[in-house]
Amino acid sequence: MSRFRPHRMYPGALLAQEACSYQAMTELLAKVRGDLVVLIHSDRDCSNVLPKTAGRIHAHHPAKFLCTNMTEDEMVTGQGNRKLRRSIELIAQSWKPELVVVLSTCPTVMIGDNIKNVTRKAARELGIRAVAEITHGLKPKSPAEVVDKLYCTLSRAAPSPETPPTDTVALAGISLRPAERAELEVGFEKLGLKLVCVLDDRAELDDFLRLRQASLLIHPGPNMLLKLVEQVQSWGVDTVEVPLPFGVRATDDFWEKIASATGRSDWRQRLSTWRDPAIKWVESFQQRREGRSLRAAYNIGSVRSFDLRRIALEELGELTCFDELGFDSQLFIQGPQHEDNWDRTKQVLVDLGVERNFILFPDPGGLVHFLEKDEYDLFFGARFLKDQVTQVNLPLVDNHSLTLGYGGVAENIEAIDTALDDRFYEHFSTRVHSPGDTEGLEDAVAAGHGQMVDEKGEARAQ
Repeated sequence: MSRFRPHRMYPGALLAQEACSYQAMTELLAKVRGDLVVLIHSDRDCSNVLPKTAGRIHAHHPAKFLCTNMTEDEMVTGQGNRKLRRSIELIAQSWKPELVVVLSTCPTVMIGDNIKNVTRKAARELGIRAVAEITHGLKPKSPAEVVDKLYCTLSRAAPSPETPPTDTVALAGISLRPAERAELEVGFEKLGLKLVCVLDDRAELDDFLRLRQASLLIHPGPNMLLKLVEQVQSWGVDTVEVPLPFGVRATDDFWEKIASATGRSDWRQRLSTWRDPAIKWVESFQQRREGRSLRAAYNIGSVRSFDLRRIALEELGELTCFDELGFDSQLFIQGPQHEDNWDRTKQVLVDLGVERNFILFPDPGGLVHFLEKDEYDLFFGARFLKDQVTQVNLPLVDNHSLTLGYGGVAENIEAIDTALDDRFYEHFSTRVHSPGDTEGLEDAVAAGHGQMVDEKGEARAQ
């Protein structure tokens, strides 16, 4: 069956909102710290996208983004390659950055300027690090593809190690908060492995330049960082695909795959100080909720994001956490409702190995019409959808709130418990009363307070 979109994309990126790869790359590069300069081979209008989309720019030099400022005459007379070469020379002479990144835009792609060859030759002759990447908006890319392109581009500048590395690992494509990273670092130490770099949304240029010091690249999957995997394998670096470690089962699977790739069969014993308490938290939740059927509405695709937790496994990474707690989860996917999109979405989920019921809703403002009252116990999704879900008395668990690893299991269960036990609208009658209207007031119970309302409108003990 043909794909819904006319161009080839990752199987795991077909549900995401697309972007111009040039605009997306500049947005991501703006946040990368380090001695880095980005040269945009473009006319002035394309470079003006930066003030509108980049937010805060972390710059090591007076400016991080520069432009070749191509004119119409220069484009039609074929002067682009020469101007690009001269621009690289000026940057090297003036600032001598650790890395120059060259990006193209729609006009320079259409006229056929060969930015990769020009940049490669300039780097060799000038004795600098410089890499180039073809970016434009002529064929939109998914966030996963853009991140893959960025990581490949920056890590291409990594120097070869003097000796082949052993027992060293790199982690790419998983956003880590400080406490989560600390747990993983200690976990690797317990397995006798050294973490040399983490490539995520906090990564600096030096992290990418250390990638070739790793003997094993750990990355989420399926269908994430495909080009980066090919690139590091060409260096002789092994790779292993892991799930996002949300919940005990997924975290077990995470460490099991790493242990299998590195020959550490006793990983459970080495990590037992974290694993055993996490298992008890899950068992405690299951016992407390035993006999109760739990249902979750699980939201996908309502906002374009480069958050690695969202784009990995097409925003489905946290499903394992709800599964092990006993939830029956139904997917709520924002997108067109026509038949082709239904068929395409179903096939994408099959490709990802996710067999779930799903509902397509066209826009966030109409989500409430697809949620039936009392059918679900909680809604897991974007925070801005709270106004929709509260209309049907449904608590929301923010899709940025869950924590990775064994150490996050207790926090996640507490957040889910709070949502299940705190339903705001249960404190109010479902019937609206006008002044002087006493019909049915005896049935207006303020749940959770042990009170009823008498005919005078005053609260009295139940």
